[in-house]
Amino acid sequence: MHVLFLAIGGTRRRAVVDESAQVVAEGHRATVVTDRAAQWSRDQWHTGVRVVELAEIEQRLPALRIEQAVLFRAPRKVLRTIGRGPLRGVARRAEKSYERRVAARAHRLFLRTRGKVRGDARPRMVDALVRRGPAVDLVVVTDPVAMPYAERLTGGARRGSAPRVCFSYDYAGSMSNAAQGDNS
Repeated sequence: MHVLFLAIGGTRRRAVVDESAQVVAEGHRATVVTDRAAQWSRDQWHTGVRVVELAEIEQRLPALRIEQAVLFRAPRKVLRTIGRGPLRGVARRAEKSYERRVAARAHRLFLRTRGKVRGDARPRMVDALVRRGPAVDLVVVTDPVAMPYAERLTGGARRGSAPRVCFSYDYAGSMSNAAQGDNS
């Protein structure tokens, strides 16, 4: 059985760490999807738990990569090339000023307009992650922020092979036993 923990908001960190370790201890697969790994820096994951960071996956999208190259990487490279030797201090100040005043504002505008045009890409990324990987039998929604992700995964109950959804792995005890009984 493969259990997917949607911990996007990171509000129940201790419970997610404990329950994912319990899943692995029972001999199942556990995948935890988080927004940013920095929120979980104090938590110790069990060795068998796979942790996926949405922010890292999002940075691989072509539109964001191009935007980062145009707004940040290219100007930074030009200013660092020009700012060698006695112009180093001036170039660093210009770089910081450009990134704060121009690039950061343009980046926020890009994200807002992209979100309005294409919608939030994160639920689609989680859906693609689940489709590429091993089949998910149970989805544990650990916080309210993760609800749209779970809804997309279950397809609004349209798909016949939609995974079961619960709010804690402890409540899925009878579900995990039923899933094992279905496989035999």
